[in-house]
Formats: sequence, structure tokens, C-alpha cells
Amino acid sequence: MAQDDPDQYLVLTKSERRRRERLKALPTWGETPEQTRARRTRLVKELALQAGFSAVGIARAELLTSDLEHLQTWLATGKHATMAWLAEDPARRCDPGLVVPGARAVIALTLNYQTNHPYSHEVALQPDRAWVSRYAWGDDYHDLIEKRLKIYEDSVVQALLPELDEGFRGPGTEPGHFKGFRDFRRYVDHGPLLERAWAERAGLGWRGKHSLLVQPRGGSFVFLAGVITTLDLDCDVAEVDHCGNCTACIDACPTAAIVAPRVVDARRCISHASIEIDGQIPSEYRSLLGDHLFGCDRCQEVCPFNRFSTPCGEPAFEPRPGLVAPLLSQIETVCAEPETAALAGSSLRRRGAAGLLDNVAAVREGRPAILHPAPNQPTLAPTLQASPALPNREP
Repeated sequence: MAQDDPDQYLVLTKSERRRRERLKALPTWGETPEQTRARRTRLVKELALQAGFSAVGIARAELLTSDLEHLQTWLATGKHATMAWLAEDPARRCDPGLVVPGARAVIALTLNYQTNHPYSHEVALQPDRAWVSRYAWGDDYHDLIEKRLKIYEDSVVQALLPELDEGFRGPGTEPGHFKGFRDFRRYVDHGPLLERAWAERAGLGWRGKHSLLVQPRGGSFVFLAGVITTLDLDCDVAEVDHCGNCTACIDACPTAAIVAPRVVDARRCISHASIEIDGQIPSEYRSLLGDHLFGCDRCQEVCPFNRFSTPCGEPAFEPRPGLVAPLLSQIETVCAEPETAALAGSSLRRRGAAGLLDNVAAVREGRPAILHPAPNQPTLAPTLQASPALPNREP
């Protein structure tokens, strides 16, 4: 027998009865606060995966005290090199409450970009070729992730707006209905968010000794994004460190830039020298490039946990023609084209045509350091139409 509705015994105005009917239609009707939080947490995670992200985790929004201390020490010793923006208000980078008033949770997101192509240490370069970092082979990930973040935000707002009234944000915050920009602030590399620290706290992985996020069953070839939200959500358990005594990444760094576990000195880092510097590369950095035209993956390639990584299957991250160990002469030709149309939508545009030409010059200056094919070591075909599959991909 159906349970009686207590409201039928009350004398209510028409407006009050309509208001109660609207409340009864919401998922929150009859839920405890714990049930509501759990349901919203499941929804937020499901929508993240539906938006195209590989994994999602949630951490409590709070001051990252130890990370702030580490960041301040790193900055004070000049290890950020020319990346001056990192020194702007480091406290804000470690406290989401300073970015979004009333922040309760940080949603950490990953997107796999692994592809079924060889690593740089598995292929000996032919003359006049150099290496481009794996992440820059396909389309610029910022554009793709930003689109997925927008889809994610819109779906969360649409799903939760009806049940979030003006009082949901908690004490000490500006009143008002749930709004994406204010209550679901999304970032991918362009905001004050320590993505790796939050991903670790959200249980997605741990920071390896190369300082990058490592997933226990997915390796480190992932892009990171994050959302600071005022939603009250259940948090995940932080992942533990599984590096143990392994120092493969430290030992493999061509320039000894990993000066201590989880401490990278950008003044020695190939990626900083070939990507982050504006304009011409200063003389003190030029010799670092060696055979690397744009970025470096050595510390990730040797990580044992990347044995478990699998190709992402995302066409946007597949290599553009000629970008797996490109010919330096081909890069020069591309940069000479009007408005460098070939760089459109590519991460290489970060350096621009003039910057890439300077990178080419720096690599050629260090040509004697480039290895020639060794016995039983594969070389890349001049056309780059097909690359050998990654060896030993299965764990």
C-alpha cells in the first residue's frame, strides 16, 4: 500500500504546494546529506568519463602546506630558470580557496596520450634528424582538453542546477545559484593549480622521482587538468609512492636535470631549453639540446610503469606526418611557409617559426653528440610513413 503524503493533511497555499511539489521531484527529496553527497560524487565522476577523460579523482580543497614549502624552496634556489610566472603568488597555487571562495573539492582529471610508436632511446637517428617530444606529435592538447572541459562543465551544470538553491555554497560566500565559472572553475595548464599534487591526492597516481604523475596501471604519458568546485563531494584516498629504490629516470636524464628525487632543475632541463624560452636560446642553454628539437621524454621512457601504458586510440594525438624524428631541413621548410600554416593546431607553435629555426640551429651546433645507427638498432625510414611498433609493450 502506498505511503500517505503528509502534505495532504496540511492546509497550504497554492504557491507553497507548488513549491513542495517541485522539491519532491528533485533527487534530494528524502535523501540524507551523506546520500546526496555520494550521489553527486558518482554523477560528477560519470560525467567526466562521458566527456572523454581517461580517469577522474577527487581531493579535498585545502592548503597544500608541504607543496607550498617545496615550491618556495624550488623558486628561491632559481630552479624555475626563465619561467618567471611560476614565482607569481605561489601561495595561490597551493590554496584553492584563494582562487575560488568557498572551494570544497578539487576534481583531478587525466587524458592518456600514449601512441604505438617507438621511444627515442629505441631508435638511432639518421643524419639531419632530431627528436620531438611525444606529446607534441599530434594536435595541441590544450585545445582538445579545453573543449572536453567545457562539455564537462555544461553537463554538470545542467544535471545539478535544478537541485542547488541559493544557499548551497555555505557560509562566508557570495549567495546565488550554481554557476560554472564561479563554482566549477576548470584549468588546463593556464591557471594557479598544481595539477600533479592534486592528482596524487585524488588517488590517480603518485609523483615519480622525475616529478611527473605515474599511474600504477597506466604509466606517465597522460595530460592533466583540474576543476576547483564549491560542490561538497566525497574524496578519494591518495595513492602511495611505488617508486621504491628505482632511479631509472634520474640515471637516464641526458643533462642530469633531476638533481634529487622529485626535484628538477629547469636550468639543466632539455624541455625547458627547447620549449619554454622566449626568443633565441641563450648560449648557456644551447648545448643542452643535443639531438632533441622540441622537448624530451627520456625520464618517462625508462620508467618501468610505462610497460603498463596502452595506446590512447585518440586520432588527435597520433603523429602528424613527419613529426616522429623529423628532418631538420623539413622543419626549416615548414617554418618558411607563409604564416606557418603547417604549425596550426600543433604544440610546436609554442616556439613559433623563429623559435623552431633557432632550435634547429642549436641542434646542428651539437651534431657531433648525435648517435649514428648501432648494430641491430632500428633506424627510421626517410619517409616516416610507418614506424615500428613499441617493443615489449605487454607487461
